[in-house]
Amino acid sequence: MKTMKWIFSFIFILGGLFILASCAQEVSAQDDTYVTVDINPSVELIVNPKEIVVYANPLNEDGEVLLAEIDLIGLHMDEALDLVIQTAIELGYIDVDAEETFVSVSAISRNSEMGEKMRERAKEHINNAFKDRVMMGRAEDKGYTPEFLAEAESYGVTPGFLFLAKSAVLVDDELTLEVAVTLTVEELQALLKDARSEMRTVAQALKDEFLAAREELRNVYLPQLEAITAQVEAKEAELVTLNETLTLKQTELAEALEENKAAIEAEIATIEAQIQTLTDEITVLQADFDTLHTELMDQLHALREEFLEESQALRAQIREMFQYRKAVHQQNVEEFFAARDAMREQMKERIENWQKNRP
Repeated sequence: MKTMKWIFSFIFILGGLFILASCAQEVSAQDDTYVTVDINPSVELIVNPKEIVVYANPLNEDGEVLLAEIDLIGLHMDEALDLVIQTAIELGYIDVDAEETFVSVSAISRNSEMGEKMRERAKEHINNAFKDRVMMGRAEDKGYTPEFLAEAESYGVTPGFLFLAKSAVLVDDELTLEVAVTLTVEELQALLKDARSEMRTVAQALKDEFLAAREELRNVYLPQLEAITAQVEAKEAELVTLNETLTLKQTELAEALEENKAAIEAEIATIEAQIQTLTDEITVLQADFDTLHTELMDQLHALREEFLEESQALRAQIREMFQYRKAVHQQNVEEFFAARDAMREQMKERIENWQKNRP
């Protein structure tokens, strides 16, 4: 697996790191925070230090419906989260008749203090959104399954970082999870923002099918790339040995008696010929690697384009679902808020006390 990981690293570096280099030069981007909000729907945001949303994306099918007709980019985080809560209510994802509503929040930044600050700010904004609507709702820290926690531990990263890494893997066809967990938070965020700007995101309903097809392609090409890499590594090791031997022979030649020089020169000529042969073989192998890599990238690009075309058709249906859900729940939501307005002052203190009494 070490060789396979190296292949992915090599491919990823060739194909994508030049994008990250320019992004890394922007100091502000290094302090951006990756935030997830789970109501079901689930969405992910990237927020800059001024609490402006610079990226927003759904994490499941309901999240796609939620974001279908609203734009969070450019909004202050409090406005964005208020709009998320309001839209979730209007679409029936938050039941106005429920006794309690809980929203899970996670946040991760290059600076752990910034990540913690943004998580608390996000929870505060969500709590305010519920208070303003006289609803028993509150934000809590996101919890993870034991399996997810164990997976994060196996990679030596936090659960929040692993979640971010998996989001990046979904949008970048050259990136694997093994490589993603070695990147920085800002590099992963840059990949997400780049994918959104280039409209490379596959619809959630097609995600599993797309990932299976992508994995099938990788399984065809990667063993071949792994075999070539192993051959190159073996020949490079042999080349090191030959060059060391050549250096010794050249030293021996300089110190040899005249009658012994012809034999040593013949040995040197043989070694140099072997070095040239190995060098030529490595060049051929590297060309084969590049050809296979290009084929793989072309196939992956064609696959994503196919699924993006299907996604476009699906998104028209998703927008229709947005309008349908809003119409279905409109009367109930309006009646709820009309009734709650009359008891706003009575409920305000009760809601605040309940929100403070969270785990």
